[in-house]
Amino acid sequence: MDSRSISLISCGLSLVLIVVGYILSNPNSFGLCVGNGGGCISQNTLFGIGFPLFQAIYLLPVLFFVLAFVRREVFNTWWKVALPVGIVFLVVIFVTPPLGENISADRTTVTAALVKIFVFVSAIVIAWKYWRLRSGRKIVG
Repeated sequence: MDSRSISLISCGLSLVLIVVGYILSNPNSFGLCVGNGGGCISQNTLFGIGFPLFQAIYLLPVLFFVLAFVRREVFNTWWKVALPVGIVFLVVIFVTPPLGENISADRTTVTAALVKIFVFVSAIVIAWKYWRLRSGRKIVG
């Protein structure tokens, strides 16, 4: 699979996850809750999955859409950096409690911060690789 397909599939998947987050954040609007009682979805699902997906990953579709139009060399360099960084960030997000406690942040806040850092690091890697390709230097890796 080429880099453009991977980027566009990732863009579509992130858009689907945002919609899933919106549905989980507003279950009454979609008929997931019977009656007017507001406790049909657990707090862990609401604050651990729904809000982080809906409120925190809005920058990822933009990043993946931009990656669909970069050169293959740039995408491969981004991939080598993004994969380990993304795995570490996912682990941090999963071990963060859904509801913040006294001094710890909640999962939505942590997810939003790490997505912004991920997009910032991605932009730096993409810009650096383009600069290296334009300067004509031999690039290893």
